[in-house]
Amino acid sequence: MMRLSFLALTMVFCLLVVPVGCSSNSSPTGSEQGSTATSAKSDCPDCDPAGPNAFIQTNVGGTGFYATGDHWQVAFRYNHSPVAEMRDVFLGEDRALSDVFLFDYEVLAIERGVFNNVLREVATVEITQAALTGTHSGLFAPQRVDDFEFMVSFEMKDLREPVAEKVFNRRYPHGKRVRLDSKASLKTGGSIFPRTIPRLLVEGALDYPAPDLPADLEDVVDSMSPSWRDTAYKRFDFENGDVLYWAQERGQYWPFYVKTSQGEGVLVSWN
Repeated sequence: MMRLSFLALTMVFCLLVVPVGCSSNSSPTGSEQGSTATSAKSDCPDCDPAGPNAFIQTNVGGTGFYATGDHWQVAFRYNHSPVAEMRDVFLGEDRALSDVFLFDYEVLAIERGVFNNVLREVATVEITQAALTGTHSGLFAPQRVDDFEFMVSFEMKDLREPVAEKVFNRRYPHGKRVRLDSKASLKTGGSIFPRTIPRLLVEGALDYPAPDLPADLEDVVDSMSPSWRDTAYKRFDFENGDVLYWAQERGQYWPFYVKTSQGEGVLVSWN
């Protein structure tokens, strides 16, 4: 009897869960001046929630998934925002944008979990503010922004959907884990650490040349990744206004450029 009840509940749960599908919106038009945009996977017509990982389905980043120990760095500047206004290190009274800060991303673990009866890989990624050393250190703001919130980690399955996040701060020095709705992007919100996860399976992509970057971010990538202008990209536009460019280089598992309501960031190194 108990077994039948469990099976019944499982069937009800499966009926209530909406599979990951494709957006009903039209794909971006590529109206930026000077673009040579061409449709790559228009509106993701053949997305499969039971299929291979999102990198394969959307033809970005190569054919694999993350591995434990993968590490990359993102240079990020914040928009004028309530979070920034509370911190003198971000904004002076007459400034609309912050300086550029450097963040470390590291894959702590790869595990497996069952989602909608499909076994998927799940990456745990930790974000911390990078220590500034070496020849490029002068490109970034030296101030620490992690005095209250020390670090954050998030769990993301291989369809690039969030599973959970864990925030480490003065109130929760050992971390507080919160499960997340896999149907929504993991947004930074009030956190200082940039960690928006673009839902690649719900938007179409366009082939694009290199993006036009703000001058300060352009200076950073010119110094740390000077060949970035010669790379082909795919551009994703999202309903909430987020924009990202993904470099079409094998093994690039993080977008080269991301623009959100929080700010703008560029991928400057990948190990």
